[in-house]
Order: sequence, then structure tokens, then C-alpha cells
Amino acid sequence: MQVEKATSSNVLEVMYLLQQCIDDFNNNSVYQWNQSYPDHFKLQKEVENSTLYIIKNKGVCIGTITFDEQQESVFDSVEWKNKSDKFIVIHRIAVFPTWQKKGIGKKLIEFVENFARENKFNSIRLDVASSSEHLIKLYESIGYAHAGEILYPKQKETFKCLEKVI
Repeated sequence: MQVEKATSSNVLEVMYLLQQCIDDFNNNSVYQWNQSYPDHFKLQKEVENSTLYIIKNKGVCIGTITFDEQQESVFDSVEWKNKSDKFIVIHRIAVFPTWQKKGIGKKLIEFVENFARENKFNSIRLDVASSSEHLIKLYESIGYAHAGEILYPKQKETFKCLEKVI
């Protein structure tokens, strides 16, 4: 299994994967994503910008990650360790529920970390719903440190911001 750039033909299967993850989140009282985010148009734009990646098993998409150098303005209030403009932001990572806890998410994160090193980025940033304690612990266990909290418009709970200096 290798991480690869997504194409337009992958968008529907990524949408299906994300819907399964949204249902799983909701069943566990985590409201990180919803029916309007992410949508088909956003994913298509990510394909066009070469920022959407997938991982497949036997031809079936089991994980996805989106990252780039764009940071939303809500992140400006966070006290990041890396003060330079050479950082990557992970916008979304998802693993099909039946494939979780099997190293797929770690493989996606390692892909981004290798990309960051190879392209001379100084850090990787991400955010996680505060109620998603198991994900926060997972990121911390692989070297991501708490940098602050943010509240997105139209969200009820805060999101923890984490950063790994490369």
C-alpha cells in the first residue's frame, strides 16, 4: 500500500470514505466534520491543486489526507513554535473505520513528514476536535505538541492545534 495523489476519478470514493468517517465520529460524539464539509467541490479543487492524497488496499480507497501551505486566518492567534513561513498544514486525514488502528493513519502522516523533510519545510501543523482525545494522544505520541486552541465559525467546540517541528 502506497500513498498516491488523488485524481478526479477518486473523488466519489473519497466522499464515501469521508461519509463513513463522519458517521463514525458522530456515533462517538465527535463533531469534527459534517454533511457540508468536506464537499465534492472542495475535494475536486484539492485534486486540481495536487493536495489530496489517498491510500488504497486492493484497489479500494481506505485512507486520505489533504495538506498544503495554506493556513486559515483562525490559526493566526496560535502560538506556533515555527515562526517562519515554511510549514505544511494538514487539513484533513481520514481512515475508513474498519481500517483504523492498523497503521494506515500513521503511514499517511509519515508520508507528509517525509514530504516536509524532502522539501525543506520547518514544521507540520494540524488541528483536531477537542473531544477527539484518542486522536490528540496519538498525535502527541508521534511528536506533535500542543500549540493552542481555535474555534471555527459555525462550530460548537474548540479544536486543539498541534505542531511538529521537523
